[in-house]
Amino acid sequence: MGLTIGVDVGGTKIAAGVVDDDGKIVEMVKRPTPAADPSGTIEAISDAIKELLGRNEVAAVGIGAAGFVDESRSEVLFAANLSWRNESVARQVEERTGLPVVIENDANAAAWAESRLGAGRGHNDVVMITIGTGIGAGIVLNGELCRGRWGMAGEPGHYRVVPDGRLCGCGNRGCWEQYA
Repeated sequence: MGLTIGVDVGGTKIAAGVVDDDGKIVEMVKRPTPAADPSGTIEAISDAIKELLGRNEVAAVGIGAAGFVDESRSEVLFAANLSWRNESVARQVEERTGLPVVIENDANAAAWAESRLGAGRGHNDVVMITIGTGIGAGIVLNGELCRGRWGMAGEPGHYRVVPDGRLCGCGNRGCWEQYA
């Protein structure tokens, strides 16, 4: 396939990198995430991609974002730490960059990468817990990414661990990521 761009969108930073077929990062840039501004976040992602495109010939973009991603892998349905609600991320970034874009939950993307290129290589079953602004998880079972019926499997950060606890960005109270 050649070079692609991978983008990790978290609650505090956007990291974008040009990656070769072997998963080696060729070049990387970072930006702060304007998390309270959905369109500003799209612009920051697109600007990082365009900067990398200025120095690299790239075929496609993959975005890993904290939040619930629809099963078509084009829209973020809900992202507690990004202010995205039914945001058509893939389409908007495609329009700004001219490249095909696919989006995946960031923990799912990380688990898949580890199962193919990292610590999970050679194993059919991998579970990865991610800890950052929030807490996520990616699950690979029998060599396949487990996304769940609506693309939302593996979101332990929003398991309620304290009844009537602290208010979470998801709207519930007592979520694990409010305490860890």
